[in-house]
Amino acid sequence: EDAEATEEVRFLEAAGVLTEDATVVDFGAGTGQLALTVAPRCARVVAVDISPVMLEHLQRQVTQMALGNVECVYAGFLSYEHQGRAAGLIYSRFALHHLPDAWKAVALCRMADMLRPGGALRLWDVVYDFAPQEADQRFDAWLHEYPVSDRAGGWTRVDVAEHIRDEHSTFTWLLEPMLERAGFEVIEAHTDVSGLFTRYLCTKS
Repeated sequence: EDAEATEEVRFLEAAGVLTEDATVVDFGAGTGQLALTVAPRCARVVAVDISPVMLEHLQRQVTQMALGNVECVYAGFLSYEHQGRAAGLIYSRFALHHLPDAWKAVALCRMADMLRPGGALRLWDVVYDFAPQEADQRFDAWLHEYPVSDRAGGWTRVDVAEHIRDEHSTFTWLLEPMLERAGFEVIEAHTDVSGLFTRYLCTKS
């Protein structure tokens, strides 16, 4: 899946939250698209993931590309312990939804504690921007965007159904108070036309 890493790095630079001296912590780094793209633009990258397979894949790429400023860490939102200089930027794409809401709130507080004053959080996830009364209609439309079984193009209808049923995606009007309570100011929030995918840019108050 294309993580739009190049576009994201450009956005973060244009927003002034990605600087050459920054430490970037990438939660749910996966195959490392963001970590590898951002590494030449900052001082240090910590790629955090709970999948040993993902981290092994990423570490091979780091070695091949001779990126001395990228560290791969086996941990998650609730277990990662930040070491060294406070982070200037925390990035998370399609990972926070794995946590129930109570633990999302805890994770956001932990992330705020890792950031330097004025540091930024870029959060991109499945976050529902619609009323509960619209859920059936929105989810049905989402399901029918994907084929029933053909995996050639990526997600299938079964995968979407599994996400709706088993994952912990929440509503914007629940997540945003969590961000504020954790000490973040929401600078920008953009939800796509489906009302399903939301990108936040926040700074530490």
